[in-house]
Amino acid sequence: MDTEQELWADVTGLGPDDTAAALAHARSSAATTVLLRPDQLDGWEPLERITLAALVDADNAPAALDDQRVGILLVETPAQLDTVRALAGGRPVGVRCEIVDGDTMNVAADLCGRADVLVAAFIDETNIPLELLLARAQDGRTRVLKELLSSAETASVAGVLESGPAGLVVRGDQLADIDRVGEALRLRRQVRKDLVPLEVVRAEPIGMGYRGCVDTATLFGEDEGMIVGSTSSGGILVCAEVHYLPYMNLRPFRVNAGAVHSYVFGADTTAYITDLAAGERSHAVSADGTFREVVVGRVKVELRPLRLIEATYGDVKVNVFLQDDWHVRVMSAEGKPLNLTDVVPGTKLLGHVTEPGRHVGIKVAEQISEF
Repeated sequence: MDTEQELWADVTGLGPDDTAAALAHARSSAATTVLLRPDQLDGWEPLERITLAALVDADNAPAALDDQRVGILLVETPAQLDTVRALAGGRPVGVRCEIVDGDTMNVAADLCGRADVLVAAFIDETNIPLELLLARAQDGRTRVLKELLSSAETASVAGVLESGPAGLVVRGDQLADIDRVGEALRLRRQVRKDLVPLEVVRAEPIGMGYRGCVDTATLFGEDEGMIVGSTSSGGILVCAEVHYLPYMNLRPFRVNAGAVHSYVFGADTTAYITDLAAGERSHAVSADGTFREVVVGRVKVELRPLRLIEATYGDVKVNVFLQDDWHVRVMSAEGKPLNLTDVVPGTKLLGHVTEPGRHVGIKVAEQISEF
């Protein structure tokens, strides 16, 4: 299951000489919607994956409505909203609001629940007004989109109030940024993958070794952790430090991820624990198989006693080396945290299996044996 934000390419500010090239660029980009004026409609060739939106007023709205390619109507003044909606025949109608001060902010906020789409064009880079709009719109019909001042805003804007706006709008005069914005949104998506019950066949201390704790710039949920394994065939869901510890404070940003040679599995690639560093991306994984991107703050490596857990799923065998201590938890097949020292042969753990064979963390089609 993907959670995907919309990406709009707004070419309404371009003249005839620039429109054709901009539309061609938009067609080959990750844009989900193209916004244009009714007089630019002749330059658009339909593309199934891209929705067409038209910026209209009461006078030219009929021309856009006559074009069956147009899926969304957008007006530039709230006063036009009801007039155009009456002509829209059930098509979504929204408003583009330029927000420059408190008064215009209040006008935009009052549209939440009335407009189907609200494109918020702020003159400042602050995200606080956007937070207020998203809070107003969270229980209503209105999809709030943020018009970007530059692609550099993408990372901070896309995650405002965790879920972010419904989408981002890239202006035509900055359309070269649309590929960077599209990539940033792609990396934010939450991807669901199948987790499977692994039956433990071996659980025993194996002596001292270096293990790494992965500290992130996020807070893990009670059913979250990271998939960690010693082979590219898969790994076990190791819980974050979010469960009761009698002798120390919780570390809800941390996964005690295991021996330094281990893989940490992401949605598409893997990384060695020792390759993770401040600013790198990894994935938190929940018991339902949702992978969400997180930012690594640091990796803390220390010499500790280790325990080997080996488990199977069908013909696939995985193993993980974890710090040999009861306060390290792994996720049971039922989605419940288990103390590592309670794991014995026959215990069922939650994990992820994949086809073995990786090079620099990317799955490759070659025969690789790991023991």
